[in-house]
Amino acid sequence: MQNQVVVLDIGSSKVTALIGERGVNKTFLIKGFSEREYSGFTDGQFLDVQSFSGAVKAAIREVREITRVKIAKVYVGVPGEFTTVITKNHHIAFSKKKKIRERDLDELFDVAFPFKGESYRIINRSAVWYELDDYRKMADPIGCVSEVLKGSLSYVLCDTGFINTLSPILEEGGVREVEYVSSALAEVLYLFEAEQRDRICVLLDIGYITASFSVVKGDGIIYQKSFAYGGGYITGLLSEILGVEPDIAEKLKRKINLTCGENGDNYNVIDGDNEYNFSVKNVNDIVVYSLDELCESISACLADAKISIPEYVPISVTGGGVSYIRGAKEHLSNRLNMLVEVVAPKLPHLNKPIESSYIALLDLALTQAPQKEGIFQKLFN
Repeated sequence: MQNQVVVLDIGSSKVTALIGERGVNKTFLIKGFSEREYSGFTDGQFLDVQSFSGAVKAAIREVREITRVKIAKVYVGVPGEFTTVITKNHHIAFSKKKKIRERDLDELFDVAFPFKGESYRIINRSAVWYELDDYRKMADPIGCVSEVLKGSLSYVLCDTGFINTLSPILEEGGVREVEYVSSALAEVLYLFEAEQRDRICVLLDIGYITASFSVVKGDGIIYQKSFAYGGGYITGLLSEILGVEPDIAEKLKRKINLTCGENGDNYNVIDGDNEYNFSVKNVNDIVVYSLDELCESISACLADAKISIPEYVPISVTGGGVSYIRGAKEHLSNRLNMLVEVVAPKLPHLNKPIESSYIALLDLALTQAPQKEGIFQKLFN
């Protein structure tokens, strides 16, 4: 049997549980899938823990029923809202030249940042680069011979409040073991090729009510910041200014095209027996105003990061917040004076930006999971 894993992706409006394994040609086989809406989170807090708990339990229960297995372990993707990134430069020296092994890398990470705080827990450790005594920098020094091992190291820490909230919920659902991993790290490792990351990459994941901005180099995140913004903010603004219900505003948002806006043109929205017409120019002006607010947050992140981003490096946008709005990336590019592109998984039938998070999480979980680690127990023969 192929190695399979269960992952739980925590979005700002939905939780997604799925069971999958690797297929051929870098594809995945999804054995079970469940997506449930809930009230979301902001400022590092769930808006309604009961709503969140119900969504998690229902999603896990549904994939269990679909696949007819008892789930023993789940990999949870932790949103950027609940994580912080620490970077350290450190080195260790050996008594003589030796072949670098995995345990030497572990020692380097351990001594560089011996974290023992109670408010956070380290969930991922990865290297921006390693360097040997001949000054060669590389992504993987295992097997090389050196007297010194240097590293620029990245640590992702998770707020223990998130863990203390979710772990009991999963335990009540029959899950005995949970491994927490960074959603942002999973995305940058999956969406960008190693050659791109060796230079530098910028990822902006925009959800429904929160966005996460990450700068990555090598295999490590070197800067990360989350802020309040998402597709729900555009929906709310349309609803408030146009005086319509949020569900009508959401349908309207799906029709927006910022590249058009002649006077007299209208967006037409059908809701049951009701028909609504909205001025294209007025609606587009509202969306542009909201996107300009997003640009201010992005500019603040770039200034705060204090990292030189080459002109040829784009801001890569993913998630379901604004990536499907036609003309949005062009407006962001013009406003920021930077190239902006939309990125998503390059898979048949799984190629939408909104799918980036859980597909990347599945890929990372399959990479980290021991072969046939026994995370499933058959219920039926």
